[in-house]
Amino acid sequence: MNREIKNIEISHVTKLYKGKILGLDDVTFNIGPGVFGLLGHNGAGKTTLMKLISTILSPSSGTIKVLGHDISLHGNYVRRKIGYLPQELSMYPTLKVIEFVSYIAALKGFNSKDTVNAALEAVDMLNVANRKIAQLSGGMKRRVGIAQAIVGTPEILVVDEPTSGLDPEERVRFKGVLSRYAQNGRTVILSTHIVDDIYQLCGEIAVMRNGKLFYSGEPDGLIQKIENKVKIIKLESENALLELQRSSMVLSTTYENNKIIARIVDENNCYMEPSVKATLEDAYIYSMGGKQHA
Repeated sequence: MNREIKNIEISHVTKLYKGKILGLDDVTFNIGPGVFGLLGHNGAGKTTLMKLISTILSPSSGTIKVLGHDISLHGNYVRRKIGYLPQELSMYPTLKVIEFVSYIAALKGFNSKDTVNAALEAVDMLNVANRKIAQLSGGMKRRVGIAQAIVGTPEILVVDEPTSGLDPEERVRFKGVLSRYAQNGRTVILSTHIVDDIYQLCGEIAVMRNGKLFYSGEPDGLIQKIENKVKIIKLESENALLELQRSSMVLSTTYENNKIIARIVDENNCYMEPSVKATLEDAYIYSMGGKQHA
């Protein structure tokens, strides 16, 4: 990825709802070509940020530039350059796949059958174009959602929790669709709770926490924050776990042979156990404040 190219520039963006509820708080970072991951718990500000980039919302202060154009000044231009798939996309179940995508295409000003077919082909749905939406699986409906978003080949694609609820095979297929689309200088912004998807797909990520930017950069940079600090501790009782939580951040717990197996971040080197390799999921839970936010 060429880090000098910034398809999206977010500068000191704050979003207030009804004048007082803080959705985003002074967020600044850039997004280049490729697949970019957004991580954060519910209410962290991910969906607000995606709606701002997609011009569905306007920032209360600060600026967002898409392909060099300020969304507040050139909203119509930016909307033509962006495809958006929300977490819940309303579809008309009685329509055929090709009818639904053609309808969305017409709303965007694209009336060419070839344009619609190209979008369906990109998500491997051209062979079921005449099937009714009501007859599709959840994964196929998500791919129809991507098809409507990429009609006209927008340079920016924004997708919110696209693999949530999909079976493993469909998740793999879906990740392939997103990775393939993020070629030739295009940007895909992927918001998800599934950390494995982020690590496999994204060259850069942003972690949001309570409306603020916690981290922006390569996934390995977030992992480095806890490198050589992750340990596995075996405990005999719940009381021992409570004691452990007073001195260290607990990432996860499992139970084995009547023992509690705790995965922790030992920042102060309180325990003699050797460190284990940190993962992006470890780093993400750490950035969210520990197990209670996982």
